[in-house]
Amino acid sequence: MIAVVTCDIIKSRQYSNEDRGKVNDLIKTAFNETSELLPESKADKLSFSIIQGDEFQFILENPALAYKFVVFYRIILALKDLKPKFRAGIGIGDVAVDNDTSYKMDGSAFHNSRDAFQKFGKPKFRNRITSIISGNEELDAQFEIIAMYNDFIEQRWTDKQKEAIYWIYQTDTLQEASEKLNIKYQNVDKRIRKAAWYIFLNGLSYWHELIEMRAHPK
Repeated sequence: MIAVVTCDIIKSRQYSNEDRGKVNDLIKTAFNETSELLPESKADKLSFSIIQGDEFQFILENPALAYKFVVFYRIILALKDLKPKFRAGIGIGDVAVDNDTSYKMDGSAFHNSRDAFQKFGKPKFRNRITSIISGNEELDAQFEIIAMYNDFIEQRWTDKQKEAIYWIYQTDTLQEASEKLNIKYQNVDKRIRKAAWYIFLNGLSYWHELIEMRAHPK
């Protein structure tokens, strides 16, 4: 079981041709940085590809961390020039490999990812940035509740809050994060709490548990 993530750049037409080239470089660089930040996600760097226009796709071999990977990928991009934002359709499932070419792949994970991505075309998903399909209707209903609530929180984060979340994850204490941010540790705590990060983190943790249950049913 793997996760396939299909994404597109939000409001990509706002970028000039020159800036689009820079955006493509940024999404590739940020993907590699997120892979290093979350090595346990087992991101397949060779799978990363810009599939058409403003769409790109990649594979994570540890599906339980797929949502967390997407969130930190967006945070890292927010700290870059041009600050590109993207929507992500996460598909959980199996993969079938054509032995003739290493990366000519197919399987339920790819179909689920594409179906999750296509939901963004529906009116009720117009303001959403995360969609998830695993192929299990009961689990998918729970994933949708988590994603809907967390999307609401995430889209209200300021750049300073995203920066604080990034460094609080990178370091062990508020004091260490404050040194990276060059602000008082009390202010780091305020930013994190105002961003509702600990509540958001509960959703990520529950997602992880649900995926683990699907992968290892009792």
